[in-house]
Amino acid sequence: MTQPPRRKARAPQPVPTPEHAQTSTDTPDPLLAAVREEVLNYGVRRATLTSVAARAGVSRMTVYRRGGGMEQLIMEAVMEEFGGLLRDARAAASGENARERLVSTVLHALPALSRAPLTTALRRHDPDLLLPYLVDRHGSNQSRIRALMEDMLREGQADGSVRPLRPEAASLVLLHALQDFVISSEIVARELPWDQTQSELAHLLRGYLAPPREERC
Repeated sequence: MTQPPRRKARAPQPVPTPEHAQTSTDTPDPLLAAVREEVLNYGVRRATLTSVAARAGVSRMTVYRRGGGMEQLIMEAVMEEFGGLLRDARAAASGENARERLVSTVLHALPALSRAPLTTALRRHDPDLLLPYLVDRHGSNQSRIRALMEDMLREGQADGSVRPLRPEAASLVLLHALQDFVISSEIVARELPWDQTQSELAHLLRGYLAPPREERC
């Protein structure tokens, strides 16, 4: 009996728009780079381990050995992208003291994180994948952001620019006050231009972190 023709794995496609182009924050890991491009081109629902393996130029067994399935690989790729953007934001930050550098870091990081290609793809096409990190548990990126803020809060306490506080508690409050400006950035942008949002966020952060003597000024 004649066998039906074997269906070919989907070949990697060229990236169609500039927003899909790789940036300096991309991971050198070829597998995570392949996951990133697969999601940007086809979305999470249509991305498969087989097509990721083909794009990365590795065997399916190599992908399976990585473990965790497609969703785990996507979260790893997001973590790598966020890590690079956070490093860039901290490097670009300026200010006369640690509090001002924290404010500057946040104001650099929020638009970069909200416009990151993987964030945009997940927010627009697969927002349900983000829901557990809003209502159930913190993910690796949220823990990384908290750790960065805790370090900067301790620096601020050391130079006197941040009020007495527990960095672990303050980082939790700041994370939940700020992360909506990444997840819901398109809603915010329809209501308020970024320069006004930036100004309001700067007031929010400075007022929350300022020592008592500055609050009375």
